[in-house]
Amino acid sequence: MMKKNFVIVSVLAILVTALLAPVDSLAELTETEVSESLICYACPGEPLNIDRCSGGNKMRDVIKKMLKEGRSKEDILDYFVAQFGDSILTTVPKKGFNLVAYTGPFIALLVGIPLAIFLIRRWNSAGQKLSSEQATPERVATLDDEMRQRIEKELSELDEED
Repeated sequence: MMKKNFVIVSVLAILVTALLAPVDSLAELTETEVSESLICYACPGEPLNIDRCSGGNKMRDVIKKMLKEGRSKEDILDYFVAQFGDSILTTVPKKGFNLVAYTGPFIALLVGIPLAIFLIRRWNSAGQKLSSEQATPERVATLDDEMRQRIEKELSELDEED
């Protein structure tokens, strides 16, 4: 008896949750949802949902007509893209060259960062090897003597000029 009540309560809870939950797939497509994805052809750069010019009104009339015919958002957007090109969309479709523009910087970072790390480590190790070869005591003493002679020569030249 207790198990039967639990099953009935569980089924009722699932049904109530399903009925109260918003279902986007059953919701009717609105003009605003479509116009948010389009730019007015008469006012370039201005989204259709904000635009209030006569060109925007014509576009909204076409959208209303297509919605009454039961067309989907994709169908309506495809219709406007066929007329005006991809520039009529508020977001550029991710295909063709646009896909390269979207993914290119990430690919460059994925390749560039490891390459930069490799090169920096290589240059660093080469520099350490070179400096250890040049830092012998005889070499340091020779450089010091050469540098002192050069400094003395330049100072004497400066004194002669004055």
